[in-house]
Amino acid sequence: MINMTQKERLVSALMNKPVDKTPVVSVTQTGTLELMNAANAYWPAAHRDAKLMADLALAAHTIAGLEAVRLPFGLTGEAASMGCRVNYHEDKNDFTPTVECGFQSYDNLPMPSPNEGLMGTIMAAVGICRERLGCDVPIIVGVTGPFTLAGHIRGVNDILTDVILDPDLVNKILETTWRISANFAGALVKKGVDVVAFIEPTASIIGPDFFKAYALPYLKKAAASVSAPTVLHICGDSLPIMEMMVETGVSGISIDQKVSAIAAKSAIRGRCSLVGNIDPVAVLQMKGDQGVEEASIRLLSEGVSVLAPGCGISPYTRTSQIAAMVKARNKYFEHRI
Repeated sequence: MINMTQKERLVSALMNKPVDKTPVVSVTQTGTLELMNAANAYWPAAHRDAKLMADLALAAHTIAGLEAVRLPFGLTGEAASMGCRVNYHEDKNDFTPTVECGFQSYDNLPMPSPNEGLMGTIMAAVGICRERLGCDVPIIVGVTGPFTLAGHIRGVNDILTDVILDPDLVNKILETTWRISANFAGALVKKGVDVVAFIEPTASIIGPDFFKAYALPYLKKAAASVSAPTVLHICGDSLPIMEMMVETGVSGISIDQKVSAIAAKSAIRGRCSLVGNIDPVAVLQMKGDQGVEEASIRLLSEGVSVLAPGCGISPYTRTSQIAAMVKARNKYFEHRI
């Protein structure tokens, strides 16, 4: 097969079409301390300044060698743009921001424009990245999933109680959050984003029954609204909800390192692509190049569509370890020719 551009390769892989070789990307956060030093773009400033965000996101591609640019580095853009208070951990450059305050009333939740607030900053960073990259390198943007955003608005502990005690309130909030996620995703695609990654960590802890009742319907609506390839990443052991993850209609499912790629591939049955799932700490951060190579080659042989970390890259990960994923992929395909 003729060599493909990195964008062609990733889009084809996510759409379950033939590729010249498996793409190596991250659909989760890519900021590390080494890359911050190399790009002169540090957290927390790079979480909320468009140029710094773009500089750091680009470094994972230009320096570490990942075959896509992925931004932002946290899950607070939508909540911050709605008016939630965000803790940026001002004295630390190894923490992602967290949402600390939502709303007291849920009758008239704000519906911010994707060009407002922190969402607007992310949009601006996408524009900078696209201008610097040209057309051949894909851009991936993480969008907070509807249920996780509902947890930001209501409070995670409260929303977990509400699914039992106040389902009407949960659905009321979700009717707003899925539209925010969908509007943001649509605007990002128009801005030049090639892949939208819906990130739903809170949905991983509610169990299959509540996932079916609350997460699935709104993820389906959000995914259906996006005119570009989509990925759904859910943390933890997602095998019990894998069938429903497929049912969301996303192009690809990104699995946590806790999930067997073989088992996930069997559950998916070719209905979408499989993204994953090198352990970001035990392997990517803690092991040497040989350990990363062994894990990468194992996953490639098990048939992942896209080779990627199983969750966000640790800020303490060495650049050489990220690059080792790409080197392992190249070695694997050289031996197959």
